[in-house]
Amino acid sequence: MTMEKYLAIITTVLVLTQIVRVTQNAIQLHLQNKEIKRNINWITEREVTKEDFDCQREVMYLLRDKLKQGRW
Repeated sequence: MTMEKYLAIITTVLVLTQIVRVTQNAIQLHLQNKEIKRNINWITEREVTKEDFDCQREVMYLLRDKLKQGRW
């Protein structure tokens, strides 16, 4: 085989691997987009209240205090 044939084969393999990578990335982005939309729908369907934020804040403060004390 000549050098040109090797280069053609190597180039073809590289192009094919890039096509596979682009396809995998497109599939991954599509799946992430579906998951994000599902989560956004869940949030918008449920009314987030001030109590929710207050509860989260309280839990975070309690967790911080426990971590500072070094015990669970």
